[in-house]
Amino acid sequence: MQRYDFTAKASGASTVVNAPGRYIKYVTGNAGGNDAGLIVTPGGKPGSQIFMYPGMAMTLPDAAPEPNSWTVANAAGAADISGYLVIGNGKIDDDTLSGVVQVVDGGKSRALSGSAFLGMNLTPAPGAGLFQHVQLWNPATSKKRLVVEQIETVSTVATGFNHYATQIQLSTANGAGNPKLFGGAVSTAGLLYKQSNATSLWTGAEMLTNGPANVTSVYKPTEPFVIPPGWGWGVVTQGSNADLTVMWEWYEEPNV
Repeated sequence: MQRYDFTAKASGASTVVNAPGRYIKYVTGNAGGNDAGLIVTPGGKPGSQIFMYPGMAMTLPDAAPEPNSWTVANAAGAADISGYLVIGNGKIDDDTLSGVVQVVDGGKSRALSGSAFLGMNLTPAPGAGLFQHVQLWNPATSKKRLVVEQIETVSTVATGFNHYATQIQLSTANGAGNPKLFGGAVSTAGLLYKQSNATSLWTGAEMLTNGPANVTSVYKPTEPFVIPPGWGWGVVTQGSNADLTVMWEWYEEPNV
């Protein structure tokens, strides 16, 4: 087992660690408070990517060829990551625990790392014969997937709301997702809207939310929805001349 220092650039350029072995442990990584996730590839082979955070380790199965090198790359690209790895054969266990043992709060960890967001999408004043369309859009160039945990819909008019998974982006920007870490960077995901006399700009509604006027409908799915790059979540009022407010809650992770 040997220690290997590395720097994973925010640009995403990969770094090759010329060290043979089946075992790798990501011991420490510091990105100045930003996401320190790494994409690790044994032997640099495409299709064998592993996503790791500091403290994680893995051992390749005996049936797999032993790599003679490992490739690491910055997963989030928020800032350069400096740290070190342990690579070799066998496994190191450390039974010397001190201090307070804590259960990891995944939600809190994502908020502190700046990867948890919420976004409220308000439409303009309704117009006669016009339908309101809003969208949470994940740009094709984002390199991240959006994991949506909850959505809320409300209108001052009694109407239903159709929801769509779509690869057609709306034209008008209405802001970006706000970080749950106050003072953090906004999301690369966009909040978009459009007024149109078309009942829908997309096809194949996924689901419906509904409610009386001025009553917020909250939908928290059993499993989260995942929006890959180049996809969006669209919402359309079923009735014309109805305003629409939608709020999504989501977190972002590398699309690996």
